[in-house]
Amino acid sequence: MGTVLVAEPELDADILEGCRRGDPQAQRAVFERYRDRVFSIALHFLKGEHAAAQDVTQEVFVKVFRAAPTFRQDARLSTWLYRIVANACLDELRRRRRVLLFGDMPPAIHPVIPAAELKDPDADVTRAVSRLSPRLRIVVLLRYFDDLSYDEIAQALGTTPGTIASRLSRAHAILARDLVHLRPAGRSSQEGSHAAES
Repeated sequence: MGTVLVAEPELDADILEGCRRGDPQAQRAVFERYRDRVFSIALHFLKGEHAAAQDVTQEVFVKVFRAAPTFRQDARLSTWLYRIVANACLDELRRRRRVLLFGDMPPAIHPVIPAAELKDPDADVTRAVSRLSPRLRIVVLLRYFDDLSYDEIAQALGTTPGTIASRLSRAHAILARDLVHLRPAGRSSQEGSHAAES
């Protein structure tokens, strides 16, 4: 599935306060800290479309800096940021659907898949994740690409940890079905699930 992005320590209170006041140096510190993570989530969510992921990344930081004065100091910046990322990605998909309905959609840009990746298990997993519905895909990306806990994902998406667990369970079932060809020969999905439980 590519590189797992490990959560970094939160920014210190001075930088957050500077960002709330509109200080350009503080904004740059926030941008530098989170840019790669935001871009990575957008890129995976938008199925490898670099230009669209860059647009979403830019939109996310514009929204973050405009709304910074309303950021609550008792909340985690990363959780708030992930909520904005998730909403921006979903908004991009909605925009595409609307444009498609009215026939103005430019030809879709499909990422070129190098021949070497066609038989690569990591590439298979990435493609399978990209085929998940948006609601399941964002949860998988936040959990496994950015290593967020169920509670953090629930806060970011404005739902409950139970809902996150349910969505991940559905995503796991779909991915297990779609990636059955990667399972070692002679091993059933039940054996795999029993092994995972022990």
